[in-house]
Amino acid sequence: MKNQKTIVDKIFEILLSFSVLGMAFILIAGVFARTVLNSSLSFTEEVGIWLNIAVTFLGIGYCAKQARHISMSVIYDFASLKVKKIMTCVISLLTAIIMFYLLYLSIYYVHSVYKLEYISPALQLPMWIFYLSVPIGFLMAGVEYTRTFIKNIREKDEIYISSVLKLGENMDEGLNDVEEVSE
Repeated sequence: MKNQKTIVDKIFEILLSFSVLGMAFILIAGVFARTVLNSSLSFTEEVGIWLNIAVTFLGIGYCAKQARHISMSVIYDFASLKVKKIMTCVISLLTAIIMFYLLYLSIYYVHSVYKLEYISPALQLPMWIFYLSVPIGFLMAGVEYTRTFIKNIREKDEIYISSVLKLGENMDEGLNDVEEVSE
């Protein structure tokens, strides 16, 4: 079954895509200006860093939903289905807790930057705005790992590696045997 992408998924895909393209364009323009025109664009490094932060942290939640995060699965791959189910539940729950704790810390950090009234050197914009992608990314990841945990508790016969993707019948195939499910 094909998964219906939500509006939020589409928005994040567009944001991430345009952020990567924007980062490439702005940094290439900066290099071109420096080497060919002997003139530096003062804002390129600043914008490149902000876009890199946005891609990194907004991508956390998006990758968690798509089950495209890094996993070290040697022990998991050799475990029985029952052990895999338990491990998936424990991993999802612990990761959700860690993501929510990092959300708390990132909100505290963004609030601190806001209170200190830091502004960017080149564009003279408030820095806290650009750091908002950090708590948003941790929130998305925490919610997604919580949904995965709940889905695995409710569905006794299946193992879900995200709230919308489950591991298939043939466990020897690994990630090639992931099935997409509708919500």
